[in-house]
Amino acid sequence: MQSQAEEIVAVRQEILELLRQQMEALDSPLGLTDARLTECYERQARVQELREKLQAFSSSTAEAESAGNEATERQSRPQMIPVPLDSAANV
Repeated sequence: MQSQAEEIVAVRQEILELLRQQMEALDSPLGLTDARLTECYERQARVQELREKLQAFSSSTAEAESAGNEATERQSRPQMIPVPLDSAANV
């Protein structure tokens, strides 16, 4: 099973490959036939899906880091020890 970092790398690589294919199609001396244009739209839709997936990874990572930071803060806070008001230290 892939780690989240490996999945992110794989998603980015797929996006780059799809964008490279888009550039090739747009730069083609053959022009954009209906079939090539349909392929471009399909790649564009796939890139959007992958971008959403990356955004989801980013959001889940940020939430996990935030939860971890809160737990660390709770652990590192000094404990307050209640002192009775009538103690000798307050006289």
